[in-house]
Amino acid sequence: MRTRHRNQHRLRKRGKAAAYGGAVALTMVVGLTAGFQATGAPSAAAEPGSALSATARITLVTGDTVDVDRGGRVVGVEMGKGRSGIGHVTRYIGGHTHVVPVDAIKLLNSGRLDRRLFDITQLVKDGYDDEHQKRLPLIVSYKDGRDQRAVAEQALAAADADVERQLPAVRGQSLVTDKQDAPQVWKALTNADSRARGAVTTAPGVDRVWLDARVRAVPRAAADAPADGTGTAQIGAPDAWKAGWTGKGVKVAVLDTGIDATHPDLKGRVVAAKDFSASGSTDDKVGHGTHVASTIAGSGTASAGRYRGVAPDARLLNGKVLGDDGSGEESGIIAGMQWAVQQGAKVINMSLGGTDTPGVDPMEKAVNTLSASKGVLFAIAAGNEGPAEATVGSPGSAAAAITVAAVDHQDSLAGFSSRGPTADDGLKPDLSAPGVDIVAAKAKHGAIGEDADIKGYTTMSGTSMATPHVAGAAAILAQQHPDWNGARIKAALMGSAKANARLTAYEQGSGRVDAARAVTQTVVAEPASLAFGTQAWPHDDDTPVTRTLAYRNTGTAPVTLDLEAGGEAGVFTITPARLTVPAGGTATATATADTRAVKDGVHSGAVTATTGDGTTVVRTAALVNREIESYNVTVKSVGVDGKAPDWAMAGLVGLDSPRGYDPYLRDTDGDYQVTLRVPKGRYAADVFLTGGPRNQQSVLVAPNLRITKDTTLVFDQRKAKKVRITAPEQGAAGIAQVVQYAVNGTKKEYAYAAAFPGDGTTLAQVGPGASAKDFMAQIGTVLGARAAGKPQYNIVVSRQGSFFNGLTHAVRRSSMARVDMAIGATVKDTQAIQTAQWEVPGFPQLTGGGPGLKGFSRPAPTSHRVIYVSADHGLRWNLGLDLHVGGDASPYSWITGLGTRRYEPGRAYREGWNQGVFGPVAARGIVPIGGYRSGNGYTLCNPLFSDGRLVFDRNAKQKTVLTAGGRTYLSTTKDPCSFAYPLDGLAKERTRYTLTAEATRSLNTYKVSDRVSAKWTFTSQYVDPTRVAERLPLSAVRFLPKLSLTATAKAGQKITVPVVVQGPAAVKGHLKSLAVQVSYDGGRTWKPVTVRTDTAGKRSVTLVHPQAPGTVSLKASLSDTEGNTYTGTISNAYRTVR
Repeated sequence: MRTRHRNQHRLRKRGKAAAYGGAVALTMVVGLTAGFQATGAPSAAAEPGSALSATARITLVTGDTVDVDRGGRVVGVEMGKGRSGIGHVTRYIGGHTHVVPVDAIKLLNSGRLDRRLFDITQLVKDGYDDEHQKRLPLIVSYKDGRDQRAVAEQALAAADADVERQLPAVRGQSLVTDKQDAPQVWKALTNADSRARGAVTTAPGVDRVWLDARVRAVPRAAADAPADGTGTAQIGAPDAWKAGWTGKGVKVAVLDTGIDATHPDLKGRVVAAKDFSASGSTDDKVGHGTHVASTIAGSGTASAGRYRGVAPDARLLNGKVLGDDGSGEESGIIAGMQWAVQQGAKVINMSLGGTDTPGVDPMEKAVNTLSASKGVLFAIAAGNEGPAEATVGSPGSAAAAITVAAVDHQDSLAGFSSRGPTADDGLKPDLSAPGVDIVAAKAKHGAIGEDADIKGYTTMSGTSMATPHVAGAAAILAQQHPDWNGARIKAALMGSAKANARLTAYEQGSGRVDAARAVTQTVVAEPASLAFGTQAWPHDDDTPVTRTLAYRNTGTAPVTLDLEAGGEAGVFTITPARLTVPAGGTATATATADTRAVKDGVHSGAVTATTGDGTTVVRTAALVNREIESYNVTVKSVGVDGKAPDWAMAGLVGLDSPRGYDPYLRDTDGDYQVTLRVPKGRYAADVFLTGGPRNQQSVLVAPNLRITKDTTLVFDQRKAKKVRITAPEQGAAGIAQVVQYAVNGTKKEYAYAAAFPGDGTTLAQVGPGASAKDFMAQIGTVLGARAAGKPQYNIVVSRQGSFFNGLTHAVRRSSMARVDMAIGATVKDTQAIQTAQWEVPGFPQLTGGGPGLKGFSRPAPTSHRVIYVSADHGLRWNLGLDLHVGGDASPYSWITGLGTRRYEPGRAYREGWNQGVFGPVAARGIVPIGGYRSGNGYTLCNPLFSDGRLVFDRNAKQKTVLTAGGRTYLSTTKDPCSFAYPLDGLAKERTRYTLTAEATRSLNTYKVSDRVSAKWTFTSQYVDPTRVAERLPLSAVRFLPKLSLTATAKAGQKITVPVVVQGPAAVKGHLKSLAVQVSYDGGRTWKPVTVRTDTAGKRSVTLVHPQAPGTVSLKASLSDTEGNTYTGTISNAYRTVR
């Protein structure tokens, strides 16, 4: 394989870690909090930042593409080349939407495929959409055996996958591939066959496939710094210094945003540096890494020693693994970990993290592997997603790491500090450290933090700031005990920590790190914490659980310890009450957790070992779970032959439990029978399965399960019945079908969708239905005939309170609306595919109603294409168009409507699509068109090639720049309409801005409007973020001449061109001036034309085309009464022909 160095693409802030393990889905981001609205209720206007049109496209590892709108809803799924017969499943839970092609299900079930590869919500947040990331980043681990690995590497090389980094810590490599090559790379990674039955295993030699995911630094904003903004005194570091322990000779690696090695506090401290972020420098342009490094080993020179680091004589290794936006990729971080070990690091600080998911991800694996094999200690931030439980991030979730929570200067837990357990129910964090209002060195080129009271320092908060206190304390112990490995240092730090009696082990671990006590004690406890597991309900047979607790004495004299168990009375006990640990030896005690006489729930405590004089105090956190009322639930899938199906994807979701249950039910043995332990309560379950010689695909749903005893749920494909929906026209066969449902619970909202080619689906409900306000199901199907001129039928059937047991439904034209479409095209061999996306008021929009129903490809231009849409039950539709040239599988342009509309049954409508003039648009009231501001954040979306709708042209090249007062706030070559989340950083005070946008596009796809530019000047100021976002005063002018479907008009003709003002200037009385110019030589020369206004207030200009064929270019300028201006230029807006 070739080895390449990846360019650093524009990165986005990683989204908030999911509080729940489950996050599977397809396309919907509307929460259910009060049941469903009544059918027929009007839909609310979209809020700024959401949209009813595609704004981002994501290519999956399978090669399939997913389109999402600005609100995160999936609005279309297109299978990759050679994959047209494969369906997909979508689930939404916990704020995340996943789209999973069915041939990936078996590998997900087995745990060999990373679920994050299909998390559409996170992929967009992390900038992995096709606009911002042109290549697909993967981490692949290989099986043992050189020959097997060689076979796998050769297959991936043949599929054009490029090696970026060797990652021996995970027995693998990081790979990238161009997204158009994803289908062939998918084949090389798996044994997927052409029958769409799904890959059974990974390909020979391949063990696991992960997303090379984004990871971010984890600081938070800080308040004003207190009098002493360091945590060094709080953790007793000065006492360790007095004893001669300053970390001298110990190498501590800082894997972060880089270090400003020129800062006076860090001069001479950095002994090696390497960039893993592709930023081209090891300097810190963020300010995070310098702050962390200073907390570990800063000299305090610039503050006369006041802001000295914890281990001021330690030496630093600067591994820049996060780029200049504060984020990086897992492969770069793992490479940095490997490098740090090679450089001789004893302690590695990682104040970074991402969302933890069930199982072991690549970073967790690397932490555990390197800790065990090299004896290093990784100090890792717990994360800043508190106060919710189960929010510890990865890689802090790694078992071998010492994971750090944050406390304030009074040892109270910081509200933002992430709580345990991990996604695998592990006991984390391990201990805490000061992380609120911490003062440390400010990077010369740093961008974050609040200036402290002394120049050259900055104040920050976060578990990022707590972690280097622990890393510094670890360096002190490593100096004192050079023969200790990382595990023993971890045990010593945890055992000597100072506990806060008000906090649980899931909040503080063993307590706040205490360097002073750590260096004076010779006794450590093994293990460093006691996890007693779960006592299953009911508790009439609970028996005490014991653990052996060993005390190791590293000193030269025996130590006698008094042992005491703390926590709720009677839960934890320790015997004997006293023991003597010989010098250089160990002694053991037995710790017991007894849950027989306490209430249900998690119980936290500690075993404390103390010498008589109090000089040694070893604390071991303890935790036991007395299970709340819970039962075993077995989910069993049965195929059409009564045996296990070819494959199945099952999900079980708690609706009144504070923690959702994973909709990815892992089935490692392939028998499609999975047993879970769940609390008593209400659940929804579903299975999507395939079986039989005809590859029958079925969806079975249990919408209302009351789990009050051990339960076996049988999802039997033989009981599913066929869906038969017929159109009022012979020969109209099924093209595609979508089945979806949503269920509302007191603690959880969940939605599901499955899409199939054709119309061969079978459906069944398992168990009772639910209330109409809590459950809604829909079937969407598109029917049509391949013959030219035949209409396309987009049909939706809805029901509330129950799922479908099959369906026979004959559609009448009287219940539908007819839409006659005229579709333009300016180049030969254009093919147009009509898409239709529905909404039912009150239904949480999985996909805006469904993953865009798509019909057959038809030639364009055409003056007459007919589609019918269901128009009953308050349905609303957002129609769209995908345009292709020749045999190109991917559209060169896709067009979506600017919002949904209601079509009345029995009525006919006529609409024009892809017709010139193509130019800027700023339709008032249409989200996301225009711009919005909230606080100092903002969104921009001003399409330059619009036909009146939102148009995305994959071949267009665009540059957008926003400036004010000599400062550049934005400069990007990406289409701002594709930015899924708001930008930030505008001036708070009232400021006048200039926004310019220029774009060109290929004449191979459009013969007109090949160059468009626009310039706006406007004023804006801070907008209260608690109120509705404020629309920016961006206006535009559209030209609407009557043109042919190929965007032409007659040469030598006199023509009236309607002129339409859009945006704020269109409001009556707001337009101050309007001028229009025309050019007949491609924009080289311009002449003004008079804008006339008729009695109805409609504006137009009159043009006289030259006799010779050519082009007409148009320019418009306006100003409004508030002083805002707009100038737009459309080169070659349309052509003139004889």
